[in-house]
Amino acid sequence: MSQHHNGIVATIDLEDPTRGIACQRQQMPAGTLDAATACDILLGLDIRSECHLTEHWLRANDVTAVYESTDARCLRVTAMWRWRPSQAMVHAWELVVSVQTSLEQSDSSLRVSAHVDAAVVLWGRQRNGSLVWSEELLADATAVLLRRGAPLSTLANSVFFCVHPEDLRQLLVRRDLDSVHVEYGLFSSAVEKGVLLRSRVLAATGPASNDTDWAAALFAAFTTAPPLLST
Repeated sequence: MSQHHNGIVATIDLEDPTRGIACQRQQMPAGTLDAATACDILLGLDIRSECHLTEHWLRANDVTAVYESTDARCLRVTAMWRWRPSQAMVHAWELVVSVQTSLEQSDSSLRVSAHVDAAVVLWGRQRNGSLVWSEELLADATAVLLRRGAPLSTLANSVFFCVHPEDLRQLLVRRDLDSVHVEYGLFSSAVEKGVLLRSRVLAATGPASNDTDWAAALFAAFTTAPPLLST
């Protein structure tokens, strides 16, 4: 499934949830890979085992898929990737993950990840309802802003990630030359039969010139939105 919007081609391969949303950038900042090969991987879902796609559907801006793990945890995972309308030149998506099990109790831990070409990492933490940024690692960070391209270039852009503050279990950021891998660990507690656990993660790309402004606006809207009652 693919979506074209303002210079971005976003593709989801439901057979491989770890690939999440593959975002092909049709215009590239100077000094990065050319447009033919550069691709960001956003909101990949790692169930931590082989899994089977059992059903899927498309509704408005939502793509929903249901997976069943093949390991002893017997998890049923529902993933909904949602495109979020936002300000001009900003592209945003949300992943809502729900977990159930057929066992009396099971390990529910999953991972949501991203892989992006970027050189600069900013860490963001929530303070009084807004984001505070730092170039130093923050132990209580819930958001990450990745920058790339020459700062004065009109093509320089940034990639923003955040998890709902109530859902964060672990945040891992790993740098590898000119790329950055971001990983959120979700659901550290066990899930019981008849109980549904749910978590939300946001990813967005936009111009680097005002990245902290549009990231703050997205964060505020994301964290204050009421939780979904169903997927």
